[in-house]
Amino acid sequence: MPQYFVTMDIEAADPLLPVDQLARVMRESILPSIEALIQLTVQGKVITGGYPVGDRFMVFIVEAESEEEVHEVLAELPLSGTARTTVRRLQSPEELRNPDGRPT
Repeated sequence: MPQYFVTMDIEAADPLLPVDQLARVMRESILPSIEALIQLTVQGKVITGGYPVGDRFMVFIVEAESEEEVHEVLAELPLSGTARTTVRRLQSPEELRNPDGRPT
Protein backbone atom coordinates (compact mmCIF):
# COMPACT_ATOMS: atom_id res chain seq x y z
CA MET A 1 0.00 0.00 0.00
CA PRO A 2 1.37 3.46 -0.83
CA GLN A 3 2.82 5.62 1.91
CA TYR A 4 2.66 9.40 2.15
CA PHE A 5 4.91 11.87 3.95
CA VAL A 6 2.77 14.47 5.70
CA THR A 7 3.79 17.74 7.31
CA MET A 8 1.42 19.91 9.27
CA ASP A 9 2.76 23.40 9.94
CA ILE A 10 0.93 24.71 12.98
CA GLU A 11 1.05 28.39 12.11
CA ALA A 12 -1.54 29.25 14.76
CA ALA A 13 0.81 28.08 17.53
CA ASP A 14 3.04 31.14 17.32
CA PRO A 15 4.81 31.44 20.69
CA LEU A 16 4.41 35.21 20.45
CA LEU A 17 0.62 34.92 20.71
CA PRO A 18 -1.00 36.07 23.92
CA VAL A 19 -1.02 33.21 26.42
CA ASP A 20 -4.81 32.80 26.36
CA GLN A 21 -4.88 32.45 22.55
CA LEU A 22 -1.98 30.00 22.52
CA ALA A 23 -3.67 27.95 25.27
CA ARG A 24 -6.90 27.87 23.24
CA VAL A 25 -5.08 26.61 20.12
CA MET A 26 -3.41 23.91 22.24
CA ARG A 27 -6.67 22.87 23.93
CA GLU A 28 -8.96 23.00 20.88
CA SER A 29 -6.69 21.92 18.01
CA ILE A 30 -3.31 20.49 18.90
CA LEU A 31 -4.08 18.16 21.81
CA PRO A 32 -7.22 16.63 20.23
CA SER A 33 -5.30 16.12 16.97
CA ILE A 34 -2.49 14.35 18.81
CA GLU A 35 -5.06 12.04 20.42
CA ALA A 36 -6.59 11.34 16.99
CA LEU A 37 -3.14 10.63 15.52
CA ILE A 38 -2.47 8.15 18.34
CA GLN A 39 -5.69 6.33 17.42
CA LEU A 40 -4.73 6.37 13.72
CA THR A 41 -1.40 4.82 14.70
CA VAL A 42 -3.18 2.07 16.62
CA GLN A 43 -5.37 1.46 13.54
CA GLY A 44 -2.29 1.23 11.32
CA LYS A 45 -3.07 4.32 9.21
CA VAL A 46 -0.21 6.39 10.65
CA ILE A 47 3.02 4.40 10.46
CA THR A 48 5.26 6.78 12.41
CA GLY A 49 5.68 10.43 13.08
CA GLY A 50 6.23 13.08 15.63
CA TYR A 51 6.79 16.65 16.58
CA PRO A 52 10.37 17.87 16.04
CA VAL A 53 11.51 19.45 19.29
CA GLY A 54 11.53 23.23 19.09
CA ASP A 55 9.50 23.45 15.86
CA ARG A 56 5.86 24.27 15.16
CA PHE A 57 5.11 21.42 12.80
CA MET A 58 4.38 17.71 12.90
CA VAL A 59 5.59 15.09 10.45
CA PHE A 60 4.27 11.60 9.93
CA ILE A 61 3.94 8.76 7.45
CA VAL A 62 0.41 7.73 6.46
CA GLU A 63 -0.45 4.54 4.64
CA ALA A 64 -3.42 4.91 2.27
CA GLU A 65 -4.71 3.77 -1.10
CA SER A 66 -4.57 7.31 -2.52
CA GLU A 67 -3.62 10.89 -1.74
CA GLU A 68 -7.33 11.69 -1.62
CA GLU A 69 -7.74 9.17 1.20
CA VAL A 70 -4.92 10.85 3.11
CA HIS A 71 -6.65 14.22 2.74
CA GLU A 72 -9.92 12.70 3.96
CA VAL A 73 -8.18 11.34 7.07
CA LEU A 74 -6.46 14.66 7.73
CA ALA A 75 -9.69 16.63 7.26
CA GLU A 76 -11.06 14.91 10.37
CA LEU A 77 -8.25 16.27 12.56
CA PRO A 78 -9.04 19.43 14.54
CA LEU A 79 -5.75 20.86 13.22
CA SER A 80 -7.00 20.70 9.65
CA GLY A 81 -8.50 24.18 9.95
CA THR A 82 -5.43 25.79 11.48
CA ALA A 83 -2.42 23.99 10.00
CA ARG A 84 -0.85 24.23 6.58
CA THR A 85 -0.62 20.64 5.35
CA THR A 86 1.64 19.11 2.73
CA VAL A 87 1.21 15.54 1.47
CA ARG A 88 3.81 13.79 -0.72
CA ARG A 89 3.81 10.20 -1.92
CA LEU A 90 6.90 8.23 -1.00
CA GLN A 91 8.60 5.88 -3.44
CA SER A 92 9.62 2.60 -1.89
CA PRO A 93 13.17 1.31 -2.33
CA GLU A 94 11.75 -1.34 -4.67
CA GLU A 95 10.15 1.35 -6.84
CA LEU A 96 13.41 3.27 -6.96
CA ARG A 97 15.31 0.17 -8.02
CA ASN A 98 12.74 -0.85 -10.59
CA PRO A 99 10.76 2.26 -11.67
CA ASP A 100 8.93 0.61 -14.57
CA GLY A 101 7.29 -1.95 -12.27
CA ARG A 102 8.55 -5.01 -14.11
CA PRO A 103 9.80 -7.94 -12.03
CA THR A 104 13.56 -8.21 -11.78
